[in-house]
Parts: sequence; structure tokens; C-alpha cells
Amino acid sequence: MASRAFNRTQALNKEVKIIAGHFTIAASGGAATKVAGLGWSVAKSATGEYTVTLEDKYPTLISATATVEAATPVDLVAQLDSHDVSAATPIVVFNLNAAATPTEPAAVTDVHFTLILQNSTVPAV
Repeated sequence: MASRAFNRTQALNKEVKIIAGHFTIAASGGAATKVAGLGWSVAKSATGEYTVTLEDKYPTLISATATVEAATPVDLVAQLDSHDVSAATPIVVFNLNAAATPTEPAAVTDVHFTLILQNSTVPAV
């Protein structure tokens, strides 16, 4: 646990929530395994495609980012494919792309992601 004093995050949007996570993918595109983070689960949904399912629904996804980590160099770029965070089963789908095509990682690969969500329909003033 960090031994620093942290300040609250401030935002112009009302009720901004951050969900961050980390999952690993076995070589050759095996199953995805959750490593860190709360409020979500992950599953492989197609070739090079991984669906993050949120435990709660939100009115709006403001932003999503993902990065790929691998000890062996891989030519993959994580891309947000689609999302529906207000559905009964809220999801965010990431593709791992090589040359703009969803591709399985050739080596063990980790994906780190951050979702910035708004948990309010009240506009900022």
C-alpha cells in the first residue's frame, strides 16, 4: 500500500468513475485471465478480441485506453472495438490488432486498460 497522501480527483463532468484493470493472455490466444482491478471480468470473444464485462452499468463511457505489454516483442495494438456500458450486461470490447486485423498474440501478453465513465445523466454546469 502506498504511504502517500492522495488528493481527490476533480472533473468537470459529474460523478466520474475510473475502472482500471490488467489481464493476461496465454500464448497463441488462449483464455484471458484477470490479474488486477475491481468491478469487471474478462473473456476471449473471438480471434484477437476480448470482452470486458462490467459489474455495474453506467450512462456514459467518456474514454477508454488500453496498452499491450509483452516480454517478447509483439506487433499488436490494442483498440476499442465497441462498447455498451448502459446495457443490462455492460461491456467494453478490445481488439488486439496487427495491420488493422484482430490477431492472437504469439507470446504471453498482458493488456492494461483504463475506463473513464460517467455515473450521472445530469449535465455539468
